[in-house]
Amino acid sequence: MKDKLLLIEQQNNALHRLNEIAAISKISPKETLRKALEIGRQYFGLEFGIVSHIVGEAYTVDVQSSPPDTLHDGQLFALGLTYCKTTLDIDDVLAITDVTRSEYVGHPCHQELGLISYIGAVIRVDSKIHGTINFSSPNARQLEYDQIDDEFMRLLARWAGSFLERQSTLDELSFTKKRFEMLFENNASGILLVDKDCNIIMTNKRICEILGYPRNELLGQKAKVVHIDETSYKTMKEDFLKIKEDAYIKREYQLKRKDNRHIWCEFFGSPIELAEHDTGIVWSILDITTQKKLRDMLKLHATTDYLTGLNNRRYFTSRLEEELSRIKRDKKRTTALMMFDLDHFKLINDSLGHLMGDAVLKRFAEVLKKNLRKTDIAGRIGGEEFAMVLPDTDLEKAAVLANRIREEVIDQTTTVEGEYAHLTVSIGLTLLTYDDFGFESAFARADSALYLAKKNGRNRVERSP
Repeated sequence: MKDKLLLIEQQNNALHRLNEIAAISKISPKETLRKALEIGRQYFGLEFGIVSHIVGEAYTVDVQSSPPDTLHDGQLFALGLTYCKTTLDIDDVLAITDVTRSEYVGHPCHQELGLISYIGAVIRVDSKIHGTINFSSPNARQLEYDQIDDEFMRLLARWAGSFLERQSTLDELSFTKKRFEMLFENNASGILLVDKDCNIIMTNKRICEILGYPRNELLGQKAKVVHIDETSYKTMKEDFLKIKEDAYIKREYQLKRKDNRHIWCEFFGSPIELAEHDTGIVWSILDITTQKKLRDMLKLHATTDYLTGLNNRRYFTSRLEEELSRIKRDKKRTTALMMFDLDHFKLINDSLGHLMGDAVLKRFAEVLKKNLRKTDIAGRIGGEEFAMVLPDTDLEKAAVLANRIREEVIDQTTTVEGEYAHLTVSIGLTLLTYDDFGFESAFARADSALYLAKKNGRNRVERSP
């Protein structure tokens, strides 16, 4: 009874030591298992301790604790040569005090490897067989294995299985963490993680490149540091509050780099839980300054007359159609349409050359731009013909403006390479009406008034009848 109590006490001490080494974070998982094998070797009094990994008929020494120059980690054996093959077959503890006096006499492990004493058990990880934990010796053990030894072996196997299972989870988490860090850090998009108070708490390499800041100068700062003004910052904060769980928001903001250069960025934002009852937002950010400039340039080319900088015919007529749609929604709305034709322009072009002709067109366009209100629309319709739409303007007010433009044109002198050109303009006026089916009918009336101005001597303003 006394011996049994002593064995139980030894077993408890060994288990206590196992729990202690499992809690040590400074040593690697492999060295933790090696220390566990050392505890088992001391408990059983055997030379060799092994944690094996078994796949098919291949037996690999994962970790070993043994005398120098005998075993090494990663050593391979044929499973059939080992006592572990029998351990797997019985799926329980296999304990052999002296193989020569046992039913396993003649076992390949004795004949080929010279091992006489053995005790081992199956290790399971996630309910699947991983391998075995076993202890062996080329000498017979003096004490017979008993039920207490068998139970301790089972405890060791469960401990090793739990440790490997936990380590597998930690390895997977570590791999996932490293993969996330790699994807986060090397993402082609700039990434900013901000908390609910808009404090920057994480950045990646790309956003530092986009904003021109080293990482340490961004972390802990309010996101306000990269916004061009208070209005932009408030807009971003308002957008933050609009984002609901499992949603995302896409915005374009202009940001300010450390060198004070303004850049356009496209933001994709989605909420992220930082802690319980604490939600932040992760912004994926692209520098679209070049693309935006290209888009603006393409839009400019698509809507602007290259010579004068006024709207081209296509864009002007589309805006004219919009104004007609407003009139059809509100009959009380009054909008005037002007058409301009430069008098004797062909003569100027033919006698003084195309450079002078282009200069005259640009000079006239400047006069129109000077007289535009924010709501007015002006365009070059073709050749020397121009037009202007004046929302919320009746014919009387339109006529006042038309005459002012006509008089300003008279005062203009265009000079090219020592040649001079003076210019006059004829102007036709009309109102857009509810009955206009499209811009063509309004154009036709304004054109009739313009024809009348030409017929009556040019350099004058006429209204449509």
